[in-house]
This record gives sequence, C-alpha cells and structure tokens, in this order.
Amino acid sequence: MKKTLLIAAAALAAGVISSQAQVYSQNIVGYVNQVIPGSYAFTLVANPLQVAGATSTNNASQVLSGLVGGETVLVWKGNGYYAYIYAGAGVGTGLGYPSDFYDGNVGTAAAIPGTVYDAGNDVHWTPALILDQGKAVYISNPGATVTNTYVGNAVIQNTNTPVTLAGSYGLTLTGSSVPVGGNITNLTLPLVGGETVLIWKGNGYYAYIYAGPGVGTGLGYASDYYDGNAGTAASIPGTVYDAANDVYWTPALNIAVGQGFFVSNPGSTLQWKQNLVIP
Repeated sequence: MKKTLLIAAAALAAGVISSQAQVYSQNIVGYVNQVIPGSYAFTLVANPLQVAGATSTNNASQVLSGLVGGETVLVWKGNGYYAYIYAGAGVGTGLGYPSDFYDGNVGTAAAIPGTVYDAGNDVHWTPALILDQGKAVYISNPGATVTNTYVGNAVIQNTNTPVTLAGSYGLTLTGSSVPVGGNITNLTLPLVGGETVLIWKGNGYYAYIYAGPGVGTGLGYASDYYDGNAGTAASIPGTVYDAANDVYWTPALNIAVGQGFFVSNPGSTLQWKQNLVIP
C-alpha cells in the first residue's frame, strides 16, 4: 500500500518553534493518500486522522470518501465481522435512511445492530458507520483500484481516545491513531511480551511474536519479534535463525501510515495511548 502524509506548513509554523519550544497547537492539518486495490482484493486500513470540522463524526462516508459504490467494509466484532456494503454517495441517505451502507450479512433478518429495513429495495440500511482514529477495517473492492484520501487533523497532545487491546488472547483489529509510520516501536504499543501482531499479506497473515523489550535486539538481532509462523523454516522474509534459542528473529516490523493490523494479547487488557511527537 502506497501512502503519503503531507503536513500543512502553515499549521506547523504555529506549533513547532525549536527543539526546546513548547507545542502550542493541538492539531496539525494534513492528508494521507492510500491505494485500495480492486478485483475483490482485501485491504486492511486504519483511519489516521480526525476529519476536520466542528460537526465531524468520522462517519465512514467522510473517512472513506474515495469509495465509489459496491465496496464491502468488514468491521471486526470480536468473533467475526459485520459486513457493511456501500451503496454509493447519497443512496441510502437520499431515501431518508441514516447511512449509505446496507447490511451484507443478512437474508431476511438484520445482523448489524440498529439496521432499518427498506421493504421497497429489500435491504437493511445500517446506522452510520463511525471510523475513529485507530479504528481498522478491511475493505473489499470489487471494481478498479481507487485512491482514498484521508483529510483532517493529526492530534498532537493527549486528546485522542486510547485504544483498548483486549486481553485473554482476545484479538483487537486496530491501527495507529496518529499518522506515524515506520518501525512499530515508534507507535508506542504498550506490549510487555508474548503478544502477537498479525500483519495481513494479501492471502493470510505474518505472525510477529513480541519477545519483550530488548530480548532480540539485546542478542544482536534486528528486532524483538520472532516469527510465529515458522516451525523449522521461516515464513516472514528476512528472518534470521537463532540456533541457541531455536527461533527466527524477524527484521524490524515496519507499519505504514493508515495500515491496520491485529494484536493478540494473552495477558491483561492494555490501553494504547498515543501522542504525535514533532521533532
């Protein structure tokens, strides 16, 4: 997925003075371009920005404005997915329903809570789908490749809501709530050791298991993650075999801006709080 983050220079000028200065602006305005392949490919995306405007709710129609109609947005519900099918801009709302998405899970009964049945078209229109920062979803795009542009505010200071990472081996589908990419350590995930980060590769997942802070790097390897897919052979490209511990240490796990991923957490519930740090 190719993404670009552009930060408005005027907003930066008010907020960043020097490495010793205080940051006075709460937000930086910018945008992120994200390619969503077609031909029914599945793309795992995460909203990195707060849609600008006093009345903004991060409605999916605002966040995923590049969709044209016919796409399915899969929302993780803890043990499966709700399927929201996008009818097109203004289709459902133009008929007086609360959104332009209808329930793709249903036959004659609704699966997504709060849907409203449209007898004339035999569909269940869904409530507004809200995609707050850090909310990750799959998009299945049946048509041609499209580019979605997220436009809004990148929260700097302690105003974004923490993401809860479910415990007891729960799976949380999430992403960075600030537009930061690169090494996953930059995202300040509150992992303690034993968690698995699942990275979508187009037809399955790479499983990165977190050994703990400094475990792999302290041994001279490139990261503190090892390959959870491997038995006697590595599956994540670039892994290095550690014969003494019989594990394959992975390269640094890099996350792109707007990329979603799963976290499987065997321990207690964790709260992931992020701040955007301007150097």
